[in-house]
Amino acid sequence: MSTPAKTRLASLSADSATVTHSVVSISVDLGVTTPDQLRHIAFGLEKDTNDDGTVTWTIHFAFQTRQSTSDTFVDEVTLDLKVKVKDFIQAEATAHEGLSDPQVNHLNGPVTAVSQLHAQGQASDNQLSRVVEGTVPLH
Repeated sequence: MSTPAKTRLASLSADSATVTHSVVSISVDLGVTTPDQLRHIAFGLEKDTNDDGTVTWTIHFAFQTRQSTSDTFVDEVTLDLKVKVKDFIQAEATAHEGLSDPQVNHLNGPVTAVSQLHAQGQASDNQLSRVVEGTVPLH
């Protein structure tokens, strides 16, 4: 579910009739469920712009599992990560266009594998963070 984006409008000059705008705040919840329907990855992206114009992007990540398809998903792993500045363009594209096929494949493959290891205590927070961060640049 996404929330309405806040936009900042540029002022019009007497010489120009062009209006420009940029999204300064947006929050998008995306998700991928594995083909067996027993694991789900919630992948949220949130953009915020401070009054000084500084932009931040945050990934809200949750790896959820269930024993059978009739059960509800339970959070196994949750974390929030800051998106690297070099990946802001891809974060913006993902927020507006949804997950690309390479991103879905990455979430279903390496991210799911490391999340399972993390839930079993066999992967560190740092290892999981690095793999999850690798999702955004794939857009």
